[in-house]
Amino acid sequence: PTLAVYCLGPFRVYQDDELVNDWPSGKGKCIFKYMIANRNRPISKEILMDLFWRDADPDAARNNLNVAIYGLRQAFRTARPDFSHILFEDDCYLLNPDMGMWVDAEEFVERFEAGQAQKRRGKSAEAMREYEIAEGLYQGDFLEEDLYMDWPIPRREGLKDHYLTVLERLSTYCLEQKRYASCIHLCRKILAKDPCREDAHRRLMRCYSQQGQRNLALRQYSVCTEALRDELEVMPLDRTMALYRQIRSGERV
Repeated sequence: PTLAVYCLGPFRVYQDDELVNDWPSGKGKCIFKYMIANRNRPISKEILMDLFWRDADPDAARNNLNVAIYGLRQAFRTARPDFSHILFEDDCYLLNPDMGMWVDAEEFVERFEAGQAQKRRGKSAEAMREYEIAEGLYQGDFLEEDLYMDWPIPRREGLKDHYLTVLERLSTYCLEQKRYASCIHLCRKILAKDPCREDAHRRLMRCYSQQGQRNLALRQYSVCTEALRDELEVMPLDRTMALYRQIRSGERV
């Protein structure tokens, strides 16, 4: 079988292009998410028991794990009854390496790193193509429905940082190319994730100014000031205030 797994935004799994709907218990689905996030290595029973049944006694945790794994196997065997999707070897669970598998988060990282490599070579256009693909893959934060679980947090934050870098690189490139509408769209995405990113506020101010929308540029400075005050209790940087004064006085920016 071939699995396509979407972890960025709503979690979805397709087996041979068919959406997997018949999930077992919530714990079973969470175990599968953990196995996807760590799919290049076997995972011991003890790790899964400690992660998902930390407060249970060992026998109960072991039984709960067995039930969850059984349900998980059944969810995939409905369409592929002759294939073992989850293997158990040396007291560890692992996803069957014979499966074809595509994971959006892995593809996102590959495209991001390819963009970084092209940028280091000075190939801006090629870098932007990789960044654009990465940006399209990022449909939401990593396992966004599991905000109250601890283990996805480091991966989620790392991917979000990559995403903000992608948006920064693309929006800066669009501003340089005078593609103001695209730059505005990308900067708004940055500020939706981090309203205190002054660089994004400044790019928006420049875009509005270049489009002859001086009132929107000045308003963006107010939005920036309010966000910094409310979130960080600081004032904008000198360069942000200088840009505001230039726009207010009618200078070209």
